[in-house]
Amino acid sequence: MSKVTINDLFDLKTIATPVYHPDGNQFLYVVNQINQTENNYYSNIYLYNCEKGETKEIIANQSLNTHPLWNRAGTAFLFLSNKTGKNQVYLYTFLTKTVKQLTEVSEGVQQVLWHTDDQHFFFGTKRTNNSVLKHEVKEHPNVFITESINYLENGKGLVSSDGQNVICVGAIDRAEVKIVTAYHTAYGLKNSLALSSDGKYLVVEKKLNSSDAFNQDSGLFRIDLEDFSEEKITDSYSTGAFGEPTYTTNNDFIGMIGSTLPYQTVNQFGVFAYNVMEKSMVQLTEKLDQQVSDFAVSDTKATTSNPLLQWSKRQNCFYTLVSLEGRVSLFSMTLNGTIKELNSKSQHVTDFTLNPKKNELLACVSTAQIPSQLIKIDLDTLQQEELKIIDEVYKGKSFSSYKKIEYQAADGGRVPGFIVPPTDFITGKKYPLVVNIHGGPYAMHADTFHHEVQLLAAQGYFVLLVNPRGSFGYGQQHLNGVVGRYGQEDYTDILTAVDGVIEAIEEIDVGRLFVTGGSYGGFMVNWIISHTNRFKAAITQRSMSNFVSMLGTSDIGYHFFVEENDADILNPERLWEKSPLAYVKNVETPVLIMQSEQDYRCPMEQAEQWFRALKYLKKEARFVRFNHADHELSRSGLPNLRQVRLQEMIDWLKKYDQN
Repeated sequence: MSKVTINDLFDLKTIATPVYHPDGNQFLYVVNQINQTENNYYSNIYLYNCEKGETKEIIANQSLNTHPLWNRAGTAFLFLSNKTGKNQVYLYTFLTKTVKQLTEVSEGVQQVLWHTDDQHFFFGTKRTNNSVLKHEVKEHPNVFITESINYLENGKGLVSSDGQNVICVGAIDRAEVKIVTAYHTAYGLKNSLALSSDGKYLVVEKKLNSSDAFNQDSGLFRIDLEDFSEEKITDSYSTGAFGEPTYTTNNDFIGMIGSTLPYQTVNQFGVFAYNVMEKSMVQLTEKLDQQVSDFAVSDTKATTSNPLLQWSKRQNCFYTLVSLEGRVSLFSMTLNGTIKELNSKSQHVTDFTLNPKKNELLACVSTAQIPSQLIKIDLDTLQQEELKIIDEVYKGKSFSSYKKIEYQAADGGRVPGFIVPPTDFITGKKYPLVVNIHGGPYAMHADTFHHEVQLLAAQGYFVLLVNPRGSFGYGQQHLNGVVGRYGQEDYTDILTAVDGVIEAIEEIDVGRLFVTGGSYGGFMVNWIISHTNRFKAAITQRSMSNFVSMLGTSDIGYHFFVEENDADILNPERLWEKSPLAYVKNVETPVLIMQSEQDYRCPMEQAEQWFRALKYLKKEARFVRFNHADHELSRSGLPNLRQVRLQEMIDWLKKYDQN
């Protein structure tokens, strides 16, 4: 058995978006891969015949082909493809085995939904300058002018203030496009649309106050497709964020995922149901103190498009994903509030779909040692069966396993997480430890495949994955513990976990401790090394160092950091007090700084200030700047840049790990 290497990243395959045919006897699915030669990603769409156990390739064009969606007749499917540069809607027809492009919009398409008549479809895109929704070749502008505070967006760059996300309706047999309404997708959710089974009503998530850049609240609106009148169905709550609308079979209830509190990332999502006749709302997850949706951390997550909330006519309940206790599980929820976890096994369910004809579902699953697999679950017996639809990924590779850990903080708080031993672990031998801190802070280390973690284990390191205050999966109180308290209990939680594993595992060499992290995790690396010298070397990535300047340079700084630190530009002392840069003189740990040029979430200036300050004080630091990369470098950046990033990490650790 060979150990994981950096180049194994290029062999990765992940399964996503299984969707059953209306007869339940076959399904489409997506396989995501990396093309090392072309330095890009591509995904193909396949069809699996359940009766024959056979699979065949349907769409393969070295592009990202995603979002497959059957029509009601089961004779064709829509999908999105970026083969012309940006996502457009395409139609595949089985009778003729042909592909037809249905949209040509300049800003690309984010989501798509069939109309019940099989002749029309809804899609989400962005309209600018009230222009006709046609692709237009424009000269590069030489000036950008705005009067909007939210003029910048990570992954997109400068954003025109006259742009608006809109839902349009198109036809499969003619080039007609009509704007239906504006729409919004709350952070952490995927789908903003649902159509009643009679095709009369479209439910759409929209911002409650689109003109207020400080208000991130959203609600669900039911649109009458005959006269296009709108009704706010989340009117029971004046604040909150609601998305993932889902009709029950008879259109008598509309399920949704959201929160009634003013939108902030720290607030957990739950499941709600709206009674269409009574015009009343009930929260189905009132007794579930966990985050509904998938917030597990991984660098191998596939893009998924199936709804996070799905209704089962046969089981008479909703199904959804919940992030809890270091796993992402499938849960069922009835309208009377009965909640059940299908399986409490430590794993990461990334996507699922319900069989329309049988009491079963398909789930895409990842574990620490399995990047991606497709599982069929019998909903009566909960028995699971793996469907071998792709060749075994990483056959002959040796992986390390995750072991759950938990310690108690000085104030009684929980300090949970995982410890990952070196791949070639030998009892009695001493090994170094790398603390790997997740971003967010509202995210969660989970029992899922993480190439970077397995690579570190293969290089002979213990890897400590802590879920300190601010992590999802352990209830709202655990999340609230970081708000306004960056660098306090979250910092001591991490050190508590370090002390705990050192005491529990004698093979950890206390003189060879290292720390790394990205985004919020990068902030925490900077904070740690400016408050303790116990680590031999550090790696800070897409990090934060100065909240005073970041308030004005991050795409979300003007509201997120105000919420997080309870201070704004009128109170810079508070922001500076929470900034690692204020304590840079204390740093004695050699630090590798890695930042992306097009990262507008944690801008380059944060790394520049940190690096320059360290060098000014004659500290040991190395600065790696990645062009053509943004905040998502480690997860979906250009493959060759991800390769360089991992090599820089390993080289830096080895440089200071001279045993």
